[in-house]
Amino acid sequence: MDGATAKSSPLLEVVGLTVDFPGVRALDGVHLDVRPGEVHAIVGENGAGKSTLLKVLGGVNTPSAGSLTLGGEPFRPHRPHDAIAAGIAVIYQEFNLFPDLSVAENVYVGREPHGRLTRGLDYARMRRGCREIFDVLGVRIDPDARVRDLAVSEQQLVEIAKALSVGGRVIVMDEPTAALARTEVRRLLDVVRRLRQEGKAVIYVSHHLEEVFEVADRATVLRDGRHVATEVITETTEDDLVRLMVGRDVESVFHRESTDEGAVVLALDGVSAGRHLRDVDLEVRAGEVLGIGGVAGAGQTELTQAVFGAIGLKSGGMRLDGHDHAPSSPRDAIAAGVGFLHEDRKAAGILPDLSVLQNLGMSVLRRLRTGPLRLLSPAAERGVYREYSDRLRIKASGADQLISQLSGGNQQKVLLGRALAPGGRLLVLNEPTRGVDIGAKAEIHQLVNELTAAGVAVLLVSSDLLELLGMSDRIVVLAGGRVVGRLEGADRTEENVIACATMGRKIAVDA
Repeated sequence: MDGATAKSSPLLEVVGLTVDFPGVRALDGVHLDVRPGEVHAIVGENGAGKSTLLKVLGGVNTPSAGSLTLGGEPFRPHRPHDAIAAGIAVIYQEFNLFPDLSVAENVYVGREPHGRLTRGLDYARMRRGCREIFDVLGVRIDPDARVRDLAVSEQQLVEIAKALSVGGRVIVMDEPTAALARTEVRRLLDVVRRLRQEGKAVIYVSHHLEEVFEVADRATVLRDGRHVATEVITETTEDDLVRLMVGRDVESVFHRESTDEGAVVLALDGVSAGRHLRDVDLEVRAGEVLGIGGVAGAGQTELTQAVFGAIGLKSGGMRLDGHDHAPSSPRDAIAAGVGFLHEDRKAAGILPDLSVLQNLGMSVLRRLRTGPLRLLSPAAERGVYREYSDRLRIKASGADQLISQLSGGNQQKVLLGRALAPGGRLLVLNEPTRGVDIGAKAEIHQLVNELTAAGVAVLLVSSDLLELLGMSDRIVVLAGGRVVGRLEGADRTEENVIACATMGRKIAVDA
């Protein structure tokens, strides 16, 4: 943000914004101003009110009090269409795509261009518009591809393209890089800079503070629904923002405590599965975190799905605690002692129309049934809720609150509790801290340390290299569905993970 921008009048101004939900005050007198040609970051822990603020701007939530001004005029959207018409484009953290429609149809949904003569949909214009946006993003995605066939990272790029296609004066991005690979993150940050150069106001929400310090001009910190501070990025540090976010010092987010490894819990021998996984050998021991690295689509998903019984094996075999492990379904895997956390909490994790209590108990229904009729025991259900809401510090108004009303990070904690509830010996974690704030990350990592200290084996898939390196005892790197690197000790470096994933080998060290 140059000097002229710094002195310009706010394009968007929020004063005293308050939002109340039943039993919960999500925002309490929040104020914010965003200027043309500025990237303004919003940071805070999960439950701080970030997503609620963005939903007010996007016309999804209605404020209980306070005022909004856009371009000097009162702004009070009652529905998403009002926000779009006023020039506010929102990219939400959770995907809002139609899986059976094409990329082009998703990008232009609700705004489809029509031919002049036939008045039918102008697919040629939609395809052309998609290609132009993807050229700006620096990616190649077929506009005719069906969304359900895309990788998670590609679906995120479609969401970004959909918001950019609207145009507008204010671009709101809620965790836009959460599902992106490193190269895609770089491209997106370049797009953010380009929007700033064009005079757009960008509101950027991210748990990755390195991104905030790379592209933002100012950062507003929210905590418990209140405005804590607004800082000029060049005049603050990451540590300062963390202290403002959590109200305390976080000594180390990625802190792996050493444990004594025990017997082999999970062993894969020549396993091939799905479209990508080919001839994989690996072992995970009790008390160990085995990290799985590689670029998106390298076979990580098929590996974890095979262990969890979501897909069958084409060849090879698995052993769990010394016994053959060939689950025909996730139910079999859970019964065998495998806990599983999916990478996509919206599409394959939460049940949005059910309560927090019901979502937590899904993996232990058999244990919760009592009596001759095997009916669910309300007391047992609430016992599971009390245990994991306390253990994981889940912020909810109560057991009966809908999980869809929780912040993304608290939804993730509920799903982690569901994976832990069966009490198995193996925990498979796919992107366990995606979309989770820095304080919750530290809490989740501490929980992993406690579990491994108790003898649990953990299979960890993470696209966050710092997390992968900081939390893994050993790392297996996949490329093209095959194991291309096994990193231990001094070999566990960021450079070696990248080199194995992209070149199939470790970096040579000079003698």
